[in-house]
Amino acid sequence: MQSHHIAVTKTARYYTMGSLTEQTQEIWFVIHGWAQLAEQYISSFKALDDGTRFIIAPEALNKFYIKTGKPEVGATWMTREDREHEMADYVAYLNTLYDALNLGAQNAKIVVLGFSQGVATTSRWMYQNPRKADTLIFYAGEPGNELQNPESIAAFDKTKNYFIWGSEDPFVNELNIQKFKDMLTNFEFVPFEGKHEINADVLLALK
Repeated sequence: MQSHHIAVTKTARYYTMGSLTEQTQEIWFVIHGWAQLAEQYISSFKALDDGTRFIIAPEALNKFYIKTGKPEVGATWMTREDREHEMADYVAYLNTLYDALNLGAQNAKIVVLGFSQGVATTSRWMYQNPRKADTLIFYAGEPGNELQNPESIAAFDKTKNYFIWGSEDPFVNELNIQKFKDMLTNFEFVPFEGKHEINADVLLALK
C-alpha cells in the first residue's frame, strides 16, 4: 500500500471587520485557535473597530463537529496526521489571502496575531513569509515545535514582538511561561488578569 498526494482547489472562508481605506492606520491579521470559527473569533476584537483599523480573520481549512451528535462546528489548522502537507497548505492559504487583499501595498501598520493553536500556525507562516509585518503577537500559545530553537526565534527580528497570556489560563502556567521567556528572547511579555481568551483592552494598550 502506498500513500499519494494530489493538489486540489479548496474554498477558504475569512471574515473582516472595519474598512480598508487610505485612512486605515492599522491592519490586524488575527489567526484563531483550535475549534473556533472565524465569525465567533473576530467578534472578540470588536473594541478595536474604531474606524482606524481593518481586521481580518482567516478560518482554518479543516472543520469538524466538536462533539459527536452535537451541532457545534469548529475548525482546526492541522492535526498530527499528514502534518507537513497541512502546514504547507495553510502557509500557502495565508499568503494567498494576504496577497489577494494587497496588504503589502498599504501604508498602514500590519499586526499579525495568533491565538492558542493559532500561535503555531502564525509562527510557521511568519517564519516562511517574506511579506510585510510590523508587529507579531503570540497570544496564549507556543510556536511550532520545529521553531523552538535560538536560530529560528532569532528570525523574528524584523517585527515588534509580544507574548500575551492570562493569569488564569489553564494552558499557560508559570512553568511554561519560564520556558517561553527563555525561548522568546526577542519578545515582550504582557500578562493580564483573565482566562484563555482575547482581552481587547490589553491589545489596545500595546505600544
